[in-house]
Amino acid sequence: MVMHLRRMGLLALGLSLAATGAQTESLRVVVLGDMPYSSTEERALAGPIRQTIVTTRPAFVVHIGDFKNGQTSCTDGLLTERRDQIYGLLPGRVFYTPGDNEWADCDRSVLDNPMSELSRFAYLRRIFFDERPMDLPAAWAYQRQDLFPENARWRQNNVLFVTLHWIGTGNGRKQVLRDDGDLAMALVEAREQANRVWLDAAFQSAKWTRAGALVVLTQADSTAETGKPHCAKGHDEGCDPFAAFRTQLVARAGEFGRPVLLVHGDTAPYCWDKRFGGETAPNLWRLNAWGDFRTPPDATEIAIDAANGAEPFAAITLLGRRLPDVRC
Repeated sequence: MVMHLRRMGLLALGLSLAATGAQTESLRVVVLGDMPYSSTEERALAGPIRQTIVTTRPAFVVHIGDFKNGQTSCTDGLLTERRDQIYGLLPGRVFYTPGDNEWADCDRSVLDNPMSELSRFAYLRRIFFDERPMDLPAAWAYQRQDLFPENARWRQNNVLFVTLHWIGTGNGRKQVLRDDGDLAMALVEAREQANRVWLDAAFQSAKWTRAGALVVLTQADSTAETGKPHCAKGHDEGCDPFAAFRTQLVARAGEFGRPVLLVHGDTAPYCWDKRFGGETAPNLWRLNAWGDFRTPPDATEIAIDAANGAEPFAAITLLGRRLPDVRC
């Protein structure tokens, strides 16, 4: 293990969290997602994960969605319980972007109580974003998108953070079982357009304010090239719902020119990737955060030092201090 960590620390992505050079202090944030899926993960979330967050006091926490497994019904009681668990990790400093498990997959016949996915989405919006609006200092420049309150952005240490509501299950295009299909697809298309507008607005804000770096957080793993066409209007499941997002993100990151990090969950590898932007955006990193049935239960601690142009981002698990695999 020691040799493994030493070898990893020497690789080009610079995953060690040790300070270097002028000994500048990095901005530390905690990201978790794809949990809790089990009673073991619930105990870890309420116990060592929360205790470590309270002790180490990161700037804030982000849950990037999928806070329940796909076999548990999406009842009001469970969704509210999860809200309290997540927001209780660091009261007043927890951000959340939804995953498919807590709304788009709630109509599955395998559940004891299948429910309309659109009703679950409306309930999530109410309990997470309407009943407990964020109260942050003005310096955070916190904003939510009109009509799409799950999309947010804020600033810390000259770094701009933005959440975008991209989810698994084809971004909600697949298996609409208990709602009107035309209505569900219209809402998906409206959300996708809102995401595009919000991402453009984030890059514009980062440029105008001369942010040193930008961090994008989503639930879905949108990074895989499928070879399928961009999704158009309608029910076409043979399309790639994330193709336009990838194209947009790479283009805007390249234009921005300063460090950009995409953080997501949804798939199992806990890894870094700096090939995602290609030649167009060599300043674009990607982190697939810890989660999705990875054991033992843990979260990801991200350190950001925008002034370190070569290696502005670093990551390690909160409890086990495990480094990501270098390449996804």
